[in-house]
Amino acid sequence: MPITRLEYIISDFDEEEGPAVIFDHLLSCNTNDHLVTFHLEGMWPMQFLSSTFIPFFQACKKLKCLKLFIISPTSGIDLLLKSWQENPPESLEKVIIDVSKIDKDDYPILMNLTKEYVPLLELAGLNVRVKLHVRRISYMLEES
Repeated sequence: MPITRLEYIISDFDEEEGPAVIFDHLLSCNTNDHLVTFHLEGMWPMQFLSSTFIPFFQACKKLKCLKLFIISPTSGIDLLLKSWQENPPESLEKVIIDVSKIDKDDYPILMNLTKEYVPLLELAGLNVRVKLHVRRISYMLEES
């Protein structure tokens, strides 16, 4: 029975090789041929994922729902959104992208990119929701 729904939560791979290994394995198993729902939660910034995730994603011809939870610094989310604008996903209907640990200085840039690309993708029929979460720094004071 083919895999149609995949939830992948990963945190312990090498930052540069981890995503390549995962997506190469999924492609070699032809998981992309039947995948309808894909939930990816990773501790990688998007720039590590973009070179491997975008080709894998484009190979998923039946994918209808994508949920992507990633961390930032300078997330690289623009690469993903731009790839969808240039090469619209055939079957994709719903996308949720949740980016956490965004530096306060990077937030306005990512928000502007989101405001630029999301309406264009929505006009093309894609239901896109992007959530951006600024990194919070907590300080603990010790009494002596």
